[in-house]
Amino acid sequence: MSRENILEALTRFGAALDRLEAASLRHQEGERLRKNLESELALMRADRQALAERLDAALARTQSVEDQFAQLDQRIARAVSSIRDVLDGSA
Repeated sequence: MSRENILEALTRFGAALDRLEAASLRHQEGERLRKNLESELALMRADRQALAERLDAALARTQSVEDQFAQLDQRIARAVSSIRDVLDGSA
């Protein structure tokens, strides 16, 4: 092998090492981004779960209030009916 061939092979080898290093750096950056995205996704899922729990609690409170209003409506209707009976009886 001539000196020129050896130098050319070393140049190609150096270029290949540079490309390998660049690919490795891109891969590391991709892994870092993937891990960041996975962490962010986990946070979003936790937020979603917390919001779902808060929504469920709010819906339960709303149902309770609606039930209480229905009971009050019945009590008011009975009171109005009793008052009408008393007024009709005294007339």
